[in-house]
Amino acid sequence: MRSIFEDTNVRASLEETKKGGSDTVPFVLWILAFVFIGVTFGVFRWVETRPALTPPPKPANLQDAQQTAEAFAKFNKFVMEENWAEAANMLSTAGLQRLKDQNKTLRESILGEKKDMRVALAEPTVSVDRAPDRVRQDCIYKFDDGTYIIVPLFLVIENDKLSIDAWAEL
Repeated sequence: MRSIFEDTNVRASLEETKKGGSDTVPFVLWILAFVFIGVTFGVFRWVETRPALTPPPKPANLQDAQQTAEAFAKFNKFVMEENWAEAANMLSTAGLQRLKDQNKTLRESILGEKKDMRVALAEPTVSVDRAPDRVRQDCIYKFDDGTYIIVPLFLVIENDKLSIDAWAEL
């Protein structure tokens, strides 16, 4: 005859075999853990080696001295290199219309009587006049013969970029 204790022992051993489950479950769980670690490491390496995104350009602002100085320097560089096509690309619509009305090229309009001479130096002066809608900067254009002219350039915002609007007294 069996005792109660023997019966509970048998029952407990049967339950243990039921709870043990399959022998492949721990193996599958270890494989999933290693795959998870590998994928995590791969994503980490991908993020680390990926080049940083370039920040969007700053919106054009006439009150930003660095932006206006860069725009004037770029225009003066084109004038000095005699790259008048690129300089004309920096003009606003009103500036292009002014050239059309004068029936002159940009070189003839800016340099006037000295249009046939080569500009040896094109630099901004220290005089800057800022208004809410435009910035005025006097630029000195020195020629090969040592003569120079001072041209006031006016910068405005047009189509979300800085453009040269005028180059004479308004």
